Amino acid sequence: MSDPTNRCVLNFPEMDAQHRYLYELFDAIEQSWQTGDPDALKLLLAEIERYLLYHCNCEEQLMRMYNFPGFAVHQSDHEQAGNRCVQFIDTFYAGNFNPAAMRSFLAGWLSEHSCISDTQYTEWIQNHRDEIRATYQ
Repeated sequence: MSDPTNRCVLNFPEMDAQHRYLYELFDAIEQSWQTGDPDALKLLLAEIERYLLYHCNCEEQLMRMYNFPGFAVHQSDHEQAGNRCVQFIDTFYAGNFNPAAMRSFLAGWLSEHSCISDTQYTEWIQNHRDEIRATYQ
């Protein structure tokens, strides 16, 4: 299980809930591998790939909606992480999967990404939301 102290909480409910689910999935990689059930691991890996894509799309949609100036860099980081995730999945199908390396990479990437990059766009959006709230309160 990943060290929860290394997990960044953004205090941005839309993304914090998604991050919690991603960490849950990442933490299950090694456990699923240890069961020796390849079908269960296939299901987990498919969900990780699917949900990571969903999560990145959600973030990118928010950034577009609020005209976040760092969008291109953030999107590139998502693409790199997604590509690395697919590489790990490919190693599973090739028979040389390292579950600890996959979990470590994904959990580490998400922690660093959310504490640095996600903090930037969520602060940007929160500032815009605060400005809007000020007009009607």
